[in-house]
Amino acid sequence: MKKGIVILPIFALASSFASADIISSKLLMGEALFNLGTEPAFTLHKTGTEDYNGTVTTLESVLVIKDTDPNPTIFNYRIEYRTFRNGIITHRAAVDGTRVWFYSVNDKTYSSYSYNNVPVANQPTVVFRNLNKLVTGEDQLLMQLGQQAFEAALNGQSTAASKWLPWTPVYSTLNDTPSSIQVESTVPNYRSLDYQITNIASQNYLARIVGHTELNRPGRYIVNDWNIEVVNSEFAGSVYTFVPPTNARAIANSIAQGG
Repeated sequence: MKKGIVILPIFALASSFASADIISSKLLMGEALFNLGTEPAFTLHKTGTEDYNGTVTTLESVLVIKDTDPNPTIFNYRIEYRTFRNGIITHRAAVDGTRVWFYSVNDKTYSSYSYNNVPVANQPTVVFRNLNKLVTGEDQLLMQLGQQAFEAALNGQSTAASKWLPWTPVYSTLNDTPSSIQVESTVPNYRSLDYQITNIASQNYLARIVGHTELNRPGRYIVNDWNIEVVNSEFAGSVYTFVPPTNARAIANSIAQGG
């Protein structure tokens, strides 16, 4: 994966972490994102639970990104995103080569945007920007990772390293080792992330991300625990096309027209 894209703004940094930690973390993630982005296809598989005032829901999300053309001047990606609550699919997105589709299962509504009439150099930005608008909550981390891997493969791991920051608001601590980058934040709520790295044949690869978030407000207490497994292959049964189901209704939404 190779073609350029503008990474969306990420939150500012706190001043309490050791600068050596963020420098070494950036170098580590630059290499890991480059190796991920140069795979012909990869899967980000997120599983976990949400505890909402004592009611526990199982969560699962899958993002699959496949490059169907090795030519770096051609944007010919296929992308599928699916998310589930208690094993029941709730939303699906697909990038089929010409359009971005987004389907809400409960509402039986869908929207789409044709990006193949946008200049090739702008198509990656348009596609990922739309996906970031449509996918909400912590699953936006999946989109950010896909976006960063895409850019890393085009511009190289040094550029990826210079731009990478953890997916978290202003954080209070950051610690790293050759196999892990651990981040904690208390703004606006408690959140911890652990980026786990594996080394194969002297190359660093992102293996998984372990996350924990808490929201404690009067009458509302939410705890999310999840893992994102990084797999250098397609997820079984991936489909990159979308056909509106019977009785599904097309709607207008905030999809960016032209990016």
